[in-house]
Amino acid sequence: MPVVVYPILEEMVFRGLIQGAMRHSALGQRQFLGLTLANFMTTLLFSFAHMATRTPLVGLLVLIPSLIFGFFRDRFDHIGPGMILHIFYNMLCLGWIKNMG
Repeated sequence: MPVVVYPILEEMVFRGLIQGAMRHSALGQRQFLGLTLANFMTTLLFSFAHMATRTPLVGLLVLIPSLIFGFFRDRFDHIGPGMILHIFYNMLCLGWIKNMG
């Protein structure tokens, strides 16, 4: 579930619905460092959601990957590329955690 199902659901909600809706506003289309404000705002929500359901450290660790997933959402106007990256990211993280323990 954490490797495939969660990334699919998270990308549908965060990048599909939330970032998708924010991208249509003039404010959401503004850019900073090549990333849209819609991406930054969605990333903050994504991070807070991870802090609330997991730990503050996990919330911080998803900031950069979330910006990357959001970049691909904006670049390709589709959640598919970010979804695939998110699945691979979760596979790598879970593999790394299992090897640590």
